[in-house]
Amino acid sequence: MKSGLPRPQALLLVLAGLLLAAPFIAVFLLGLLWLYQHDRLLLWMGLTAGATGLVWVAAWWVRRGVTAEWREQAEQPVRPPEPDWAPLEQAAWTGVARLSENVTDACITDRDRLLQVAEETLRRVAAHYHPAQEDPLWEFTLPEALLLSERISARLRKLLLEEVPLSHRIRVGRVLRLWGYKPVVSSGLAYGRQAWRAYRLARLANPLHALAAELRELFMQELSSSARAYLLRRLGRIWVEEVGRAAIELYSGRLQRDADALARLAEQESDDGHADRPLPGVPRVLVVGQPQVGKSSLVNALLGEPLAGADALPLTAGQTGYRLQREGVAPVLLVDTPGLGTGWAQEALVDAAAGADLVLWVCAAHRADRGVDRAALDAVRGWFEAHPERRRPPVRVVASHVDRLSPKREWQPPYDLDPLEERPKARRIDAAVGAIADDLAVERGQVIPLSLRGDAPWNLERLVSEVAGLLPAMEQTRRVRLARQPMGGWRQVAGQLGRGGQRLWRGLRRR
Repeated sequence: MKSGLPRPQALLLVLAGLLLAAPFIAVFLLGLLWLYQHDRLLLWMGLTAGATGLVWVAAWWVRRGVTAEWREQAEQPVRPPEPDWAPLEQAAWTGVARLSENVTDACITDRDRLLQVAEETLRRVAAHYHPAQEDPLWEFTLPEALLLSERISARLRKLLLEEVPLSHRIRVGRVLRLWGYKPVVSSGLAYGRQAWRAYRLARLANPLHALAAELRELFMQELSSSARAYLLRRLGRIWVEEVGRAAIELYSGRLQRDADALARLAEQESDDGHADRPLPGVPRVLVVGQPQVGKSSLVNALLGEPLAGADALPLTAGQTGYRLQREGVAPVLLVDTPGLGTGWAQEALVDAAAGADLVLWVCAAHRADRGVDRAALDAVRGWFEAHPERRRPPVRVVASHVDRLSPKREWQPPYDLDPLEERPKARRIDAAVGAIADDLAVERGQVIPLSLRGDAPWNLERLVSEVAGLLPAMEQTRRVRLARQPMGGWRQVAGQLGRGGQRLWRGLRRR
């Protein structure tokens, strides 16, 4: 069924518009005739051309600056990657970001292209996590897909409430009723465009005004076209990045553990004094080092009381956990370990580091035998490189016994290392820090000199401040660690079979 007015009525409207515009057109033609009779037509045309050129140059200059800024913003990622992602997730996000850089304006306006880009994003992420599968697109479980839909729905609801005006007030029925008026609105817009053309013709009665208005409209049209391209490109990037973010959550296995499951894991962690399982709700700080380098003394100093064995002989027979609570620092679990090279296998160290959220590596500043430390630290690094789905915990090296550096009789703290002071002891401490950093292949700023001599430890507060500053990174590492713990396995399957059988039996009895 065709909409709009009948053809005779439309012709009458066009004729009425021409009659209304006739006086203005006549004035324009008479004005040109007057200019011609007084030999000023060429002058008027020259002034008009000059004004047109100036306005065009100004409009081009403004539009170039605006479009350049919009283009730069459109090329920036809409949202950064999640801070708690492991290296494997970061690598997948790099691929998604590279894909979003190539998105075009047509991606949003073409439904088929929109779905094609989404599928391409899903396949790229799926292939990243399951490269050995021929068709990795379906490598997920139904509970993971359902949990993902819950998260996307919650995110969309939050976006609507925060960013879309009146989204909480406008009912869907009202929107559908308004959509029913689309043919009437389209017909009205068509007649509005015809009226606008008639007005543009009538505007020629004042040629300079008409020219300025046309240039202004041309500039605004170009500007709106650039703005439209920017918005479409930005929306395209949002589409690709959000699809990629959801795909990373789906294919990485992170959705196997929802928030409730992570909470249950945290509740299962024990505080019985042994570090076989972490303390509930707190990050784990692993204290590692060779025998007699001051590990237990460091734990005692941090705790403020002698709980760990601190005699000349290494008394700690196994991993033992102590809850650290200091003013201004969130609680953490200090895990004291046996000395390196005392029969404690390197595999046990790697397992302990895999279950830690921060590693404090203690090295004696006055000893040069750091080969054992380097080999053990390289083993930990190698394990995390082989498991990119896990976040490597931050490592801080504690350079202990700096008071034993030469000159041994000099010990008058505090010592300033930045800027470095002139006293020989300070210079030897600075040199020891540099040597330890080189031997263990860590950054110099990650080595903290420390002395626990007597009742007045030196630089302990800096270590405490460093641990406090690393708490956000520790929480992110812990979240990934909990999410990567193995699922229930066959015990969970047995429970599912039992509960499903009970439900089936109850249903049969009702029949």
